[in-house]
Amino acid sequence: MNRRAYNRRYRGIVSFLKFRFNLQRQLKSIVGVIIILILLLFLKMLNNSISDNIIQLIDKGLNYRVSLKRDGEILLNYGKKLLTFPERALTVFNFTGTIKYRPPIKGTIYKPFGEIKYLDGRTDYNNGIDIIPKEGKEPVSIENGIVEKIEDKGTKGYFVTVEHEGFKSVYGYLTKIYVNEGEEIDAGTKIGTLGTSRDGNMYLHFELWVDDSPVNPLDYLDFGN
Repeated sequence: MNRRAYNRRYRGIVSFLKFRFNLQRQLKSIVGVIIILILLLFLKMLNNSISDNIIQLIDKGLNYRVSLKRDGEILLNYGKKLLTFPERALTVFNFTGTIKYRPPIKGTIYKPFGEIKYLDGRTDYNNGIDIIPKEGKEPVSIENGIVEKIEDKGTKGYFVTVEHEGFKSVYGYLTKIYVNEGEEIDAGTKIGTLGTSRDGNMYLHFELWVDDSPVNPLDYLDFGN
């Protein structure tokens, strides 16, 4: 009799422990799903190649029984890649003004962006900014990209257009070019050498284009660094 009571009690304890274990496992799965959904929502907002890869992984994982440990490691590795910004930033942040690029060259703004009115009544429109360098004469690419074209504009020197993800940058008044059309370059790659103008100064003409329209580079560059 005592043995039967003991067996019933033992089976009851085992059933309780199994129920508790299954409940904990289900709770962990629910937490994992919530984390994945939050990550998916965030990545939808980013809209870049890395986020697309992660979204594809999550979408695939929703169609089969996910191994949280295995796929979690993959997501973590992609996340680390996404959060690696050596002197650069994601386009989605840069073009909302949250994070800014380092300038192509350190210096003083000589001619600002937009309409310029001269004392003699003349007006002009500058599609970018003109910078007088403080030191050095070799402007660098502000972001990873592909050299789209190199133009020889006579007395104004060479102009180099670099296509980035979501925008383009233009570097002008160059006398020597270090890159080639179609070449993939990294942020910080030297574009060329600035020449000396008739007034004895060196100038870099720099433009930023978004959706085929010029924008004020000062909204996206940080000259404080």
